[in-house]
Amino acid sequence: MKMFDMKSALLTPVRQVAASMLLLTVVACDSGPKTYDDCMLQASRSAESDRQFKTMAQTCKDRFGHTLPLRAPPTAPAKGGDAAKGSPAPAQRP
Repeated sequence: MKMFDMKSALLTPVRQVAASMLLLTVVACDSGPKTYDDCMLQASRSAESDRQFKTMAQTCKDRFGHTLPLRAPPTAPAKGGDAAKGSPAPAQRP
């Protein structure tokens, strides 16, 4: 008759839990930047010289493909200024 081995019965689930915890820890601790802004912030904090920062900034641009955001064109004030709304126009500098 074969005896039940309690040690091996408990050890297998413990190993599975430990492996799962290790995997979750590794995934959660991914400290690399996930956006261009995070990359540039990390570069500005860790660079020790201008040359090193420029190199790191170029790496961020290459990695994330950053382009400058489009800006909306400036809006022109309504004709008549704010006087039409009942408030005086701002004072002009001489």
